[in-house]
Amino acid sequence: MRLIIASRKSDLARIQAYMVGAALIEKNSSLKIEYSFRSSLGDQNQDDPLWKMPSQGVFTQDFRNDLIQGKVDMVVHSWKDLPTKNDGSTILAATLPRADHKDLLLVKKTAIKSIKQQKAIKILSSSPRRMYNLEGFLKNAFPNGLNKVEFEDVRGNIQTRLDKLLSLDADGLIVAKAAIDRLLNADQFNQTNDNFDNSVLAIKKALDKCEFMVLPASHNPPAAAQGALVVEIAKKRSKELGKILATINCQQTFDDVKAEREILASHGGGCHQKIGVWVKTLKYGKITSVQGETDAGIKLKQFNLTHTNQFSKKISLKDIFHPNRYANMFLRQDILPSAKSLKKMANADVLLLASTHIPNDYLAEIEKQIIWASGVKSWFKLAAKNIWVNGVDDNFGSNEDRGLEILLDKSPSWLTLTHADSPSTPAIATYKLIPKNEQISIGDEEYFYWRSSSAFKRALELDPKIKDKNHACGLGQTYIILKEILGEGAKITPYLNEENWLEEISKCNI
Repeated sequence: MRLIIASRKSDLARIQAYMVGAALIEKNSSLKIEYSFRSSLGDQNQDDPLWKMPSQGVFTQDFRNDLIQGKVDMVVHSWKDLPTKNDGSTILAATLPRADHKDLLLVKKTAIKSIKQQKAIKILSSSPRRMYNLEGFLKNAFPNGLNKVEFEDVRGNIQTRLDKLLSLDADGLIVAKAAIDRLLNADQFNQTNDNFDNSVLAIKKALDKCEFMVLPASHNPPAAAQGALVVEIAKKRSKELGKILATINCQQTFDDVKAEREILASHGGGCHQKIGVWVKTLKYGKITSVQGETDAGIKLKQFNLTHTNQFSKKISLKDIFHPNRYANMFLRQDILPSAKSLKKMANADVLLLASTHIPNDYLAEIEKQIIWASGVKSWFKLAAKNIWVNGVDDNFGSNEDRGLEILLDKSPSWLTLTHADSPSTPAIATYKLIPKNEQISIGDEEYFYWRSSSAFKRALELDPKIKDKNHACGLGQTYIILKEILGEGAKITPYLNEENWLEEISKCNI
């Protein structure tokens, strides 16, 4: 069977088309694939910012007409470019597994000193969503803070935008991380008449001149469907092509992105909206992050994990043991760095700062490294200490893919800076937790949220009867350790954070 796959003709769009073609051939070896590349209306108009252009289909409508007329068999899109409404003549038939959904901030190394001195930054971006959601975040996330975050419109493909960052009077540029990742990985899709080696080299050279921040979905959810590709076909050919495309479809990605687009559509839809949306389905629930402002001026802010097993009964406030009651059960005692630990830090590619309690003796070495934080609150505290933070686990724990392999051009070695009794490995202990001699009275409480496994272990020593209670914690290491200690059948529910837990508890209060 011979198929023609169409897409826009930018490097990124061609790579995405080749990705779909390669996936189809892997599952259907007898297929013959041809490609058709051309410009869209959005490509032809590089003068106007997107928010001044028609709100629907500036990158996609021309290709839809080709499908209906039978000029091509399928079109590969960046799913976020598609309108949320469809006239019914075409269908969205398949998607590959989603790439990184997050945004990436690139800042010129030559601009950082000036940014810190002036406490101001000028960023290239034409996205109303980014402009609305990131100003407050960046003021707290940049080392020593910022007083002013200014945005300036920019158009063009990724390479053009990188060139503008390095040549214009601008400090930073925000792009979809998935776009950078796909371009850096493009050489595997070199074709006889389509070689991406020079593009890859040019992007690597540009990135070498920049520091980066991977921006968290909790405070800056992406454009709906960002990082996902979609294959569009004519509805009249759905029976013929649907079975073939089903062989490459990632159903979880499809369902999550569909949910994002439905949320966006409920507020009007379109790239003019100042709304970011991200949905991810996990085995124990669904994460939803929505932030922005509607055209009617309604402010949106949601970041939670909703469970398939909600609380089964009404809960009285007297049943809740609030985390603040055991928040200060330890004293922290610094562990000064040894020559061995400093060498170990220097040899690591990325340092995960699992706590903001970092003795000053470590700061000189930390400033040389790529730094990852456990949560956004920790990011802000570290930034206040003049530490450049490159990204964050966003309370998902270390089990989530942090997605740095392509950006760093290697599988990075990680080293956690934490306390002496932490189960994290490999790790360096920068402080000890010294239990206070306080007794904790549990009483008849039934519901507990644990900020750390250390707090849980200490409370268990003081009052073993908590073992049979209802426990909650974050998605990472604490959840794993509680399951190990309490065993199968224990009542443990993971949440994004204690605010998420308290919100769910409040819905059941009597």
